[in-house]
Amino acid sequence: MHPMQEQIKTLFTEGIQTQIAAADQLQEPLQRAAELLVATLLSGQKIYCCGEGMAHATSRHFAHIMLTGLSFERPPFPVTSLHADFGANDHQAVFAQQLQAVGQANDVVLVLSAGARAPRTARALEAALGRNMLIVAITQEGDHDIAGLLGPDDVEIRIPTTNIARASEHLLQTVNMLCSLVEHQIFPQEMDE
Repeated sequence: MHPMQEQIKTLFTEGIQTQIAAADQLQEPLQRAAELLVATLLSGQKIYCCGEGMAHATSRHFAHIMLTGLSFERPPFPVTSLHADFGANDHQAVFAQQLQAVGQANDVVLVLSAGARAPRTARALEAALGRNMLIVAITQEGDHDIAGLLGPDDVEIRIPTTNIARASEHLLQTVNMLCSLVEHQIFPQEMDE
């Protein structure tokens, strides 16, 4: 076998192993997170989401599918991806300032982290806690900044890997799952037969 083919097979194997571990470990936290998001939306509260680096794109994807629908046509859910200006004026409080401006008690912030260091996201969580917001955090095994800020009513979905590429793949899969679960809880008549 060509060396690159061996490397490709290894990458697929790593992804499959992470999938299997996630399927075993993440059912309960995914359920809790979906229930929290549903309760938040049904009570008229809002959801904000943010992430750094590659996770920022996944945050924007989550906001988009929660607004437009994933599985079927439906009214938009009030979900906003916080803006990250990574230009010259960027600073660690960029997400925190947005939450301080618009976040209300019992709103939810969904934070996404594929890497071990997420200072902007950690600052956002501190702002959310100061506003009595609830938190759903999708993290990976090497993430300690975010996990240490969560309270008993918050939910952590910890992807079982420290590999940034595998964690990024699972961030996308996890937000798609959350959207699907929320849609089908709020609109059960749309369940696929």
